[in-house]
Amino acid sequence: MAFLLDTGILLRLINVNDPLHADVEQAIDTLIGRQDELLITTQNIAEFWNVATRPVANNGLALSPAVVAKSYEDTIEPLCGVLVETDTLPDRFRNLLLRYDVVGKQVHDARLVAMMITWQVNSLLTLNERNFLRYQPEGITVVTPSSILAGP
Repeated sequence: MAFLLDTGILLRLINVNDPLHADVEQAIDTLIGRQDELLITTQNIAEFWNVATRPVANNGLALSPAVVAKSYEDTIEPLCGVLVETDTLPDRFRNLLLRYDVVGKQVHDARLVAMMITWQVNSLLTLNERNFLRYQPEGITVVTPSSILAGP
């Protein structure tokens, strides 16, 4: 099974001081052990870089670009395939925005869902379950690290 990883998962994976790091790491290890495919998008990479380099005062990790690049190359890149945009993405994205009355920061989540639909990836691993539940009618299954660790 293929799983798209939300950006919050990626950030906790590299931040060993985060209280959710161990749960995220164990959930990822479980998915790898099951031979599930782990995927991200170019949007995830941009969001990851944004938060990782942003000052702590602005809810970031305050890491240097060099440290972020190394963390990505050492931790995320070996685990995840990257989904790229296709010609059909803009229409799918726009349709989701209108169908679900998406506003503000929710646009980023809708774009990830549009990528999932485009690439026929049905499962999303996230720490923000409530942000994605509305997309279940699109065939999206939302899972959290705790639900992975709880087992089938």
